[in-house]
Amino acid sequence: MRNVLFILTFLLITDVSAQVYQTHRYELEKKNNDDFFTVLPVGELGVIIYRDTDEYRKGNILQLVSLDTALNERWNTELAIDTKLEFKGFDITRSKLYLLFRDGQYEKNDYHLMAISVLDGEVTRYDIKNEIALELSHMAVLEDGLILAGYVNLSPTLVSYKFGEQSFEVVQGFFKDRSNVVDLRDNGNSTFNVITLEKDYIGSLIRLRTYSYDGEMLFEREVKIDERYHILSAKSSGFIDGNIIVAGTYGINKSYYSSGLYISVVKPAGQDNIVKFHNFFSLEHFFDYMKPKRAARIKAKMKRRSEKGKDVHYSSRLLLHEVRKSKDGYLLAAEIFDPDYVTPTRPGFDNGFSSQEELERRNRAAQRYSKQPSKIYNVDDATSFEYLESIVVGLNKSGNVVWDNSLKINDVETYALDQIVQVAEHDDQLSMLYRAEESINFKTVQQSETIEEGKEPLKLLNDGEKIIHTYKGAGRSEYWYNNNFIVWGYHKIDSEVETLDRRNVLYINKVVFK
Repeated sequence: MRNVLFILTFLLITDVSAQVYQTHRYELEKKNNDDFFTVLPVGELGVIIYRDTDEYRKGNILQLVSLDTALNERWNTELAIDTKLEFKGFDITRSKLYLLFRDGQYEKNDYHLMAISVLDGEVTRYDIKNEIALELSHMAVLEDGLILAGYVNLSPTLVSYKFGEQSFEVVQGFFKDRSNVVDLRDNGNSTFNVITLEKDYIGSLIRLRTYSYDGEMLFEREVKIDERYHILSAKSSGFIDGNIIVAGTYGINKSYYSSGLYISVVKPAGQDNIVKFHNFFSLEHFFDYMKPKRAARIKAKMKRRSEKGKDVHYSSRLLLHEVRKSKDGYLLAAEIFDPDYVTPTRPGFDNGFSSQEELERRNRAAQRYSKQPSKIYNVDDATSFEYLESIVVGLNKSGNVVWDNSLKINDVETYALDQIVQVAEHDDQLSMLYRAEESINFKTVQQSETIEEGKEPLKLLNDGEKIIHTYKGAGRSEYWYNNNFIVWGYHKIDSEVETLDRRNVLYINKVVFK
């Protein structure tokens, strides 16, 4: 093994604030030429991490490590993968990590699925015959099988696989050519949702379908959108009070920039769906990330336009992460981001790149599926993403905004478009947290009111140690379970203590809100 385990547990740290504690830390040595890990929380079962080692011994070697909730190492093992297999995606569900591979680069080639038990490392392999030229966009592991979504000759297509069977089956349902698959969601109750965005002669159309695990269609509804609005994204909930909630972002005049958020309460056939649109001007805290004078100028201009009866629009890049049930209605979480299309050319550890190859390795470690992000965001050529602010919006059951809040994001850049700020509800409060370069930034809110906001340095293992370099664009924060989070990434540590060497590490810190 090339990696050396530095620590299994981390001493309970003195209270760093009235809210946030860093209670445990795990480190794993990373040599300069090592590939990057993917770190995945598995609820109260712990954490699992894996990477391609770039070693060859009877196949390409994957390293996998399982940790418990105290970040003690449960097991650390290697898995040989046939060199002809191409990694396509992963999913983590219940007590297993699933890794999906394909026999080479051709879309009609067979697939192989590997299920790794978080508790004991047992590996189960499934060989799946394939004759469908599917350009993969989404993957979900269900209770007893696998669902893949993507495109065949530009037409959205779903295929399913039941564990132990020989091949894929095409999931029933007519999908309109040149429409977009934008959401695939396991509802956790023997059903899953798929959303496609379509066009008709009057504008956009959201089509929601719910299936049973055996591929039987249980529910299908259209949500027609006024031609004034250009739908950019959609996320669905599970069933809430007999309805499914669909939410996302919209633009104006076919722009790829968002002008606001929408929410639809999708009801059973025979009942009218609720569809509400909320522009950014209607949110109290949307402009909090700006300097006060700039925010005031924009708000004043939009107010004048509103008072004159004119349309009010402010455009931004917004990534919606989730819609879910809250105590009195629904909760939306999203982030403002800016794509960067310039590939850094200056090598060196300080700017986050040692080579183009390293950039690609970091990007692969962050990719959940082979095609990310969705074509609908129009950022396929972006080389990195800078994040500006996270927003949370509370709505009532009629889809009206009741409150909103925000957390400004500083010093975060990634190479794959993903969620940065993690959100957890407890009692009547909401905790928001993200990892910046060398700190944990957090905020606790009660609807529009801020209860506490702060920034804490990342805790290291020993006194006298300091972070001297950080790998940019690698690592993030993750919600874990209850009021627990993890933050992880890579940095180089130096020490004034003679017995401790300078080291490059993957680190994972456990963070607890109390």
